[in-house]
Amino acid sequence: MKLTDIQNRAANFIDGPCLVLAVPGAGKTTMLLERVKILSKITSPNKILTLTFSRTQAIDMNNRYTGDDTNIMTIHAFCYLIIRNYLKKFHRELRLLESTDTYNKYDLVKRIYQDINNKKPSREDILNFFTETSYMKNAMLDESYLKKVRIKNIEKVYQTYENFKKINNYIDFDDMQILALKLLEENPRLLKSIHQKYEYFQLDEGQDTSLLQFKILKEIVNLNNNFMVVADDDQSIYSFRAADPEYLLNFKAYYPRAEIIIMNENHRSSKNISTLAGNFIKENKFRYEKEIISKKDKGDKIIIKTLHDSYDQYNFIRKNIDNDKTNAILFRNNISAINLVSFLLEDGIDFSINDDFLDFFKSQIIDDIFDIIKFSEDFNNVSAFENIYYKIKTFIKKTEIEKLNTKPLNQDVFDFFYNFIDYDRKNSLYDIEKKLKHLRNLPLSRKISYIYKYMGYKEYASLKANKFAEEVINKDLFIESLINFTQDLETIGDFDKKVLSLKKKIKIISKSSIILQTIHRSKGLEYDKVFVVDLNKNEFPIIDYEKDPIKNLEEERRIFYVAMTRARDNLYILATKKRNNKKALPSEFFTRIKYLNK
Repeated sequence: MKLTDIQNRAANFIDGPCLVLAVPGAGKTTMLLERVKILSKITSPNKILTLTFSRTQAIDMNNRYTGDDTNIMTIHAFCYLIIRNYLKKFHRELRLLESTDTYNKYDLVKRIYQDINNKKPSREDILNFFTETSYMKNAMLDESYLKKVRIKNIEKVYQTYENFKKINNYIDFDDMQILALKLLEENPRLLKSIHQKYEYFQLDEGQDTSLLQFKILKEIVNLNNNFMVVADDDQSIYSFRAADPEYLLNFKAYYPRAEIIIMNENHRSSKNISTLAGNFIKENKFRYEKEIISKKDKGDKIIIKTLHDSYDQYNFIRKNIDNDKTNAILFRNNISAINLVSFLLEDGIDFSINDDFLDFFKSQIIDDIFDIIKFSEDFNNVSAFENIYYKIKTFIKKTEIEKLNTKPLNQDVFDFFYNFIDYDRKNSLYDIEKKLKHLRNLPLSRKISYIYKYMGYKEYASLKANKFAEEVINKDLFIESLINFTQDLETIGDFDKKVLSLKKKIKIISKSSIILQTIHRSKGLEYDKVFVVDLNKNEFPIIDYEKDPIKNLEEERRIFYVAMTRARDNLYILATKKRNNKKALPSEFFTRIKYLNK
């Protein structure tokens, strides 16, 4: 295999620690696999261990490797091997909770939450539980971290979950890493056996490792520190999983003899794209200084454009798609996909998308709005009213709601409360009743808009802003997307049918020249044409006020950098002037990239 000079230098680095900083499109996988072949001439291929963060990358590397048997696996798989082989000696076994038929970890935590809090958790509560506890474990924080998490009795739920696993010999993915580190730290013989088994260690995607994973790696690397880390600090975009580029920036502190090699040749993107992306990421302060050198021609001009609204943005994309090339539409979060999917379906255009975007339809916001609609159609629907009364300014107290079990069957909810609440609240409740009656005559999309604008639901959603609930951070985009999706629908039943039809369609269309993806999912991939959409204020970058503002902005900048560097030939950066029929402003990234592109 013919390598460039810089790839060749990295591939032929043999002994000691080395950090290879590889810009996008530098051919890092090619280099790593070639290095395995070079090392195989010095030692047995079995004595070379290559670890990577993602399962996709591990599979890709194994498929591309053509030499004798070697060890290429994810960090999780390696940790599982350590645990399994160690416990075998004692005839013990731990079961992985993620994959068992008996227990599903999500259902288990749902049941625990319900037992402790006497109510069902929301989907967001369960997702946040695992996001936050995983972050805590990977960042090696103590349980006091959970005090700041806005989930009712989370510490008690967490302890019950942990105790259940312990009693029943279960572990999840995060436990796998914690237990592996514990075994390595407490069993010198085990550690020695790993040092004897492997002579050379390679880590790919080094920017994605957490403190916990970095500590495991520090333990297993043998006394000679024959350890190569391939990474790009400018592509560290997983802080929510506790990944931190700081470990790379301090690599020399951990390994003073380390050599740093910069693979700065981009073989993917045109010169225009590489230069613009490189100039943009330079604005981050906490990074290794590196200059991207494109090995391709200057290429086409980069298009940076503001469109009137989401529909205009879609039309612009549709006109610029080339069916003979790969076209990726990239977005900061899955909410942006809904408008695009709605318009593509309407025009009968095939597209490919990962089904996790369907989580949009499981949102608490949609559940709330549909409960309000259901109650508007039947004022005797007590369960719907119990779910919504505090979300639409009825001013009914919880103690009064408990009296509903005494309500006569033939009496509607409003008449029941009019009998005993005070005059001022009676007027407020009458106003809500009028609005709900008005809803009955509206088509579904206008019902959604009316509830959001005129029934106090927007204020409720704002109060519920949550660290990981992006539908709350981007309320207007969320509602606009829901309105566009329901434009041709009359009832909730029609909505359910459309979602079901969409699920079936996604399963059928597995390959298309048009790919819709979050930027995080696009990492490591490349396309001929890339459209980065919705660069509007408060949408991209997303500002998380609970985080360090500088760190937050630098990570958002890295996310945008990843998006731009997916493009081979054409890059389009788009924003809209309107969002949910209100004025929208371009984001600071849009303004800055426009200036840099002059």
